[in-house]
Amino acid sequence: MDKVIEAFRLAPSARNNQTWQLLVVTDPAQKAKLREATINKQEMITQASAVLVAVSARKDVMTNGHAVDTIDVSIALTMAMLEACELGLGTCWMANYTEPVMREALGLPETTSIVAIMPMGYAAEDPPAKPRKPVEEIAVYI
Repeated sequence: MDKVIEAFRLAPSARNNQTWQLLVVTDPAQKAKLREATINKQEMITQASAVLVAVSARKDVMTNGHAVDTIDVSIALTMAMLEACELGLGTCWMANYTEPVMREALGLPETTSIVAIMPMGYAAEDPPAKPRKPVEEIAVYI
């Protein structure tokens, strides 16, 4: 867990402000509350060893018009996800919740933005990778 958290911590952020926080939920009762806050009651939340909840209280907008909290926290959570994968852990990026309900389940103030949650643990199965578009469809050299 320390290596995953460290990957999150070391992620780049706009102006290096690091205005994020990572909540590591391991308590079974708290995970059950998170499960109930998801749209379709995702069972993997209670089955996971931990659920990472990536949050930010910053609502700034970058010069390009994009929200700082969403981008910075997404970068950090992706770094954590990559480290978890490197360590042989399974993860699942999730945003299928109603934010006010999830905030209430976590006891967070309304000023907190929950960008995503990520159940993490040793996977019960190893499904094949989902198909991806060919490089020629996504990379354009100009």
